[in-house]
Amino acid sequence: MPSFSVTTAHSKVKLDSSGAARGQFTVTNTSAQTLKGRVLARSSEQARPEWFSIAGESVRDFTPNDPEQVDVQVSVPAGSPPGSYSFRLDAVSQVDPDEDFTVGPSIAFEVAAPEKQKRPIVPWILICVGALVLLIIIAIVASK
Repeated sequence: MPSFSVTTAHSKVKLDSSGAARGQFTVTNTSAQTLKGRVLARSSEQARPEWFSIAGESVRDFTPNDPEQVDVQVSVPAGSPPGSYSFRLDAVSQVDPDEDFTVGPSIAFEVAAPEKQKRPIVPWILICVGALVLLIIIAIVASK
């Protein structure tokens, strides 16, 4: 039986305008003794691992039945492919990492397609239009 329990209150987070978000998890040592554990942010297959980092220390002492909040920082760089992505938090015992680990629940997020920017009117276009209007006016005045 795993020594850790990992839960989250939110199944989805929203990226801010800079591509950042924070996923909150609760890790609880369910054993009867204090354990040193490592928390690991794991990305879905489509998401890049470098988008995720643990806030604070990734290796911690977990006291029995004392829930500890762990935040995963999400930072998606501009230009990343739009789509649905997810990540999770795993907790692993430092004493027996191959046998004593917990796979946490996933949190989803969306990367939106970049908004198409309106092209500003280039000043030379305004100058050309103004010159054309001026030529038309001169032609009309000169023909009278």
